[in-house]
Amino acid sequence: MQDSREIDYFGQRILQIVQPIAAGGDRREVLALLAQSIADNFAADGCWVMQYVSPGVVRLAAAACVNHRANAISNQLTTLRIPAASTPTQWRMSLLPDYQVMVVETRDRERVTGCLIVATKGVQWYRETKLVLQIVADYVGTALIEEELQVQAQISQIYPQLHHHLTQAIVENQQVDKLFEIAVSDMVEALHLKRGLVLTLKSNDLSKQQPNTVPPTTAPAPEAQSSSRLFKDDRFNSVTSSSTLTKSAIGSAKTNTQVQIVTTIDARKGDLPILPSSFRLEDSHLCKTALANAPNPTIFDRNNRTTTTDKLIFQDDRLPSIAMIPLMGATNPDRPASEALWGWLVLQNDRSRHWHPVELNLLQCQIYQIALARIQNTTLKQARNAIASRTTQVQTSLQIQAKLHDAGRKRMEKLRQANEIKDEFISTISHELRTPLTSMSLAIKMLRQVDVDPARREQYLDILEDQCQREIKLVNDLLKLQQLESKQLEFCPQRITLNQFVSEQATFVADRWLDNKSLELSLHLPKISPEIETDADSLKHILEELLVNAGKFAIPKTMVEVWLTVDADETILKISNLSKPIAAEDLPYLFDRFRRGSGVTQQAIAGTGLGLALVKSMVDHIQGTITVTSDPVAAGIAKTTFTVAIPTTLERH
Repeated sequence: MQDSREIDYFGQRILQIVQPIAAGGDRREVLALLAQSIADNFAADGCWVMQYVSPGVVRLAAAACVNHRANAISNQLTTLRIPAASTPTQWRMSLLPDYQVMVVETRDRERVTGCLIVATKGVQWYRETKLVLQIVADYVGTALIEEELQVQAQISQIYPQLHHHLTQAIVENQQVDKLFEIAVSDMVEALHLKRGLVLTLKSNDLSKQQPNTVPPTTAPAPEAQSSSRLFKDDRFNSVTSSSTLTKSAIGSAKTNTQVQIVTTIDARKGDLPILPSSFRLEDSHLCKTALANAPNPTIFDRNNRTTTTDKLIFQDDRLPSIAMIPLMGATNPDRPASEALWGWLVLQNDRSRHWHPVELNLLQCQIYQIALARIQNTTLKQARNAIASRTTQVQTSLQIQAKLHDAGRKRMEKLRQANEIKDEFISTISHELRTPLTSMSLAIKMLRQVDVDPARREQYLDILEDQCQREIKLVNDLLKLQQLESKQLEFCPQRITLNQFVSEQATFVADRWLDNKSLELSLHLPKISPEIETDADSLKHILEELLVNAGKFAIPKTMVEVWLTVDADETILKISNLSKPIAAEDLPYLFDRFRRGSGVTQQAIAGTGLGLALVKSMVDHIQGTITVTSDPVAAGIAKTTFTVAIPTTLERH
């Protein structure tokens, strides 16, 4: 990595891959663009971004596939056991045995948000390539959190309106059919869907079949098999023993169960087909599959096993995206789901749509509201006390929704601040990468001139060396920070004499301070030089970085002080300088990656925001602690002190 072209390639490649994140708009589209960018940059046949919804449950958040084979396994990934990989790890996937499949967890700080899967053919995964993938995975983790927050924010804006309208209708004691019409109409409008249906089950003697009923199909669909994607979470577990009972119920329902169409809300324009009032359950593959999956919602996307009845009722050739949410009555362990199920809420769209778990939960809550109203209308005609209690519950629910909305607003504010920090970092890192390269490019052009005298030639060579070292330091800092955070850096202890060590490092750094600042260095060392055992390279980097930082921010013509004290338990190193005060709100975040204090960028003070984050990681690496204070001493002047405490007696790693 010593060649300037490799350094430039490394930095530019990362920026190129994660460029979609800087775009605004729908974060789902950003994830899709990011997946495509990763696939393009790694010459991959397939790239999949998986999100962990809950323990043991994963969903496909985005995919980019260049051939049919890679695309064909996308829906199967959620059923596989994906290995945990904090760093890029090769995964021998049975679905793609002749591919090199790399998997790495995506994170947002310490939280694992999902994983990134990249399938390639003929691509060598060198150490540098894996490091690029590791850094990109962190950006993907942040993008997943952004998408999650965006979806929650959108839902938190829509759901209170739906809930309020439906609740108002319930309080007015509207009939169940009217409640369905209100709820479905609001859902179709708020979620930008094309159609909504309410289907209810009714046992009926087919010998007395009503007119306007779809006749049996001549070729009944084969026994239902789950071709849908089931939504699963803590509330709706995957199909259990109740599904077996439900499937047995299908057999008995072949001759006596009708599906009635109670409500139809269609947002499409033009001539629409006329639907029958009911049809046989046995004649609908979609309904049988949804019945087998109860009480879980069932999602269909371009299902290819529809019957003639399905094509008439659901029109899946024009509305391929279908969500069937079960209408459940009272359940208990002794009662199978088939007996508690009394219908479905069906929502359809004319193109593929991702149904977010939170979204399905909230729609299920809406259905629960109607289910309660149905029970009240049929069994509690005189339930005035129950209505009063229900009103209280609604008020409490609205208060909770208001609190959730406020919490969502605060999360969005934090996300906005994080975006500002990210944008500032991208701007800073671009400047830090390009400025040295510009200087080196200019120096090379001047050196190519034939008549350059030796003195100027030496000057240009010095520029090349200085700027090259600057680039190398930036890349090395990025790599070392990644090694420290992934616990890959080896702890190499050695015994050092502190007085000599601190004096040499402090003097070396002080010689590099800008001459126009006229800073002085003051060392306060013990009379008898103590010796400790620690990782000398890490301690050297900590001392050097803190002294460089002190010189960078110190007020001209002031003194930088270094204090060293040692006792039986701790060795304490303090570095103080006079500078502009650090804002109190900035102090807790001073050691965060890419975080710089307020006004630093505006003051044109060079830096990327990596230095103190790297210092913090190295202090942790040598089992120490670091703190910072900024105490005002005069108007616009404060004494800033960094205190590093490391064990005098080493605890072996």
